[in-house]
Amino acid sequence: MYERSVLSECEMVTMRCVWNLGDRATAFNVINMLAEDYGMVYKETTVYTFLKKLKEKGFLKTHRSGVTYYVPLVNEAEYQKEMAKKLVDFWYNGNVAEAVSDVLDGRKLSTKERKEIRAAMKKSEE
Repeated sequence: MYERSVLSECEMVTMRCVWNLGDRATAFNVINMLAEDYGMVYKETTVYTFLKKLKEKGFLKTHRSGVTYYVPLVNEAEYQKEMAKKLVDFWYNGNVAEAVSDVLDGRKLSTKERKEIRAAMKKSEE
């Protein structure tokens, strides 16, 4: 498996905006989403730098059609899984039970969440 670059928190949130915006991911729309959805207000040049770094790291490509659009090269769900696995491997030495225990610590689960966890456990047994 190819090793991806680790993203800074700002790059990760910027990437999340691109994923959420889909085919409407322009720098202007990313700037607005960062401010409105995440309370992260940056100068335009700063956001352009985040987008440039994401492109250099192989997370984005661009295409121009009047304005520049940012297109993800990395699937969001795959990246989430990859980062979750890295987190469990690094912080919990691969111990999934310990990681889940920490995540659930003091948290009330809905019936739906318990069913989803059971289904995931069953699937991992197959």
